[in-house]
Amino acid sequence: MEKLWLGHFGFRFDPFEHEEASSDPNLNRYLIGHEAFSAAWSETPALIFSPPGGGKTALRIYTFRACWTGAGGYQPFPIHYHLPHYFQKGNFSTLEEHLEQIVHSGAHALFLAFAYYPLIFLKASPSLQKQLAQFIFTWIPNIDYYLEVLRDGQPDRVAAQLDRSYQLHQTPDPSLLSLLRETLEKYLAEQPSPISLSIQKVFERLTKWITQDLGFRAVFLLLDGVDGFPELARSPGFAAESLVNLFANAPTWTEERIFLKGFLPLEIRAHLQARLEKQWPAFSQVELKWDEAMLADLIRRRVYAATDGEFASLSAVSALPSVQDLELELARAVYPLPREALVLVKRILFEYEERWRGNPQSEKRIQVEDIEKALAWYRTDQTPIIEELASIARG
Repeated sequence: MEKLWLGHFGFRFDPFEHEEASSDPNLNRYLIGHEAFSAAWSETPALIFSPPGGGKTALRIYTFRACWTGAGGYQPFPIHYHLPHYFQKGNFSTLEEHLEQIVHSGAHALFLAFAYYPLIFLKASPSLQKQLAQFIFTWIPNIDYYLEVLRDGQPDRVAAQLDRSYQLHQTPDPSLLSLLRETLEKYLAEQPSPISLSIQKVFERLTKWITQDLGFRAVFLLLDGVDGFPELARSPGFAAESLVNLFANAPTWTEERIFLKGFLPLEIRAHLQARLEKQWPAFSQVELKWDEAMLADLIRRRVYAATDGEFASLSAVSALPSVQDLELELARAVYPLPREALVLVKRILFEYEERWRGNPQSEKRIQVEDIEKALAWYRTDQTPIIEELASIARG
């Protein structure tokens, strides 16, 4: 259904629609500045904790996109390790199993990096190109299909199928992308050299290509999605046990400029600490915390971005008294998490449209009754979720 309020209020896009941060092309325009970004960006292993809906996935995506500011070069190279995407059966028992999935995602990361920035691949020596191409062909089944999809010049289409987290929402130079595709197709037609290496050696080779041959200053392993598995979400202890072999290696990887960044549910923290007592001090740690002022700012920044700076408050399109701080009132009404604030704003806009469709002659402004109906809905329908979030916060 058409969102009438976009035209009524002069919004260029809907800044509240994306529940999944990786789908939001404008995320970098309105992410609230946490001290957590310093931990995510630092060249140390890091643990960023938050409850569900607390912004950890948004921060992961923001960190990923920050790595590509300036088109790569001497920046960290990000590899997503989004657990639900790579572990269909939820098996996390050994380091080797984790490394296999990280290498799998690393192939996605390289292929899509080359698609968005073809010169990274094209400037490499022919021997390195061949090694990289064979690695990608080995770890991405049906690569010929994805090369065909690239013919339309839109790497986002490939990323949407491989792993949406890698979408950069931009288009490369068509001539360079065409040359990349032709070069990869040439290597694809060749007989691949047989390679028999342990997964540990494959991981080492992957990271050395990135940091030594391609010129990136580090590898960032961005782990997220622990609470995407019911069996892990139900048992923080089991989740910690499933990850301990991976996190135990993180401090030693720093010597190779590999930095593991865990974006984790808050309830796993104590369980991880108990199992990583020796390694625990090596991790930078931060907890994402939200207060009313930050949530209000979150809404304002989205309004400002979506209206190209014409206004920064929903009050500008409401019938409320001008002295009333609408964003702050909404922030006070929800459980203090970004997802909850966005849920309430979306409901207000829904109530506005429902009322206006019934009376198209009415003023194109948010009315008090729209807000009151949305608040009543939130208090009723969101109560079980709020209670669950409160339980998690209490531990």
